[in-house]
Amino acid sequence: MSNDQKKVLTGMTAAVVFSATFFEVVFRLTDIGPTPPSGIETSWRLAYALKCEVFAALCLLAGVAKIANRRFFIPDAIGGGPSPSIESDQRYLQNTLEQLVLAIVAHLALVTIVAPQSIRAVAVLVMLFVIGRVTFWVGYHRSGPARAFGFATTFYPTVAAYAFVVYRIVA
Repeated sequence: MSNDQKKVLTGMTAAVVFSATFFEVVFRLTDIGPTPPSGIETSWRLAYALKCEVFAALCLLAGVAKIANRRFFIPDAIGGGPSPSIESDQRYLQNTLEQLVLAIVAHLALVTIVAPQSIRAVAVLVMLFVIGRVTFWVGYHRSGPARAFGFATTFYPTVAAYAFVVYRIVA
């Protein structure tokens, strides 16, 4: 393995440990989120999830705003063509869009199948998404391997949500 591959593996491993620990601590030891009404309806569950997703979508909004701002103030970027000065922000934006679509589908499916007292898992997953996107963006501006933690903190919780949902649907 190259030195960069070792750094990526370290970042991904750290993200898995961080994500699992964060989820466990926040989900198990806190009581965030509203108390679901008795006889909880699917529409209430979906509305709760969508309210949470606003915070995840802010990561996409920040990327769009950053690029718009840079396109205005940097002469080589104002024409809309390729610009080395905003390339990393464009890559962040593209990856965030991809990750956001996957996360929203997973979260909406998850909120419809968990027990009422577990609905707050979506809020915890959104927190991890935001932490992951921020650390991914910061890492992107440092080096390729430095973005591994943020990518994995965003991606692996989403994969776990899909695995749980698929398991519950099949079982």
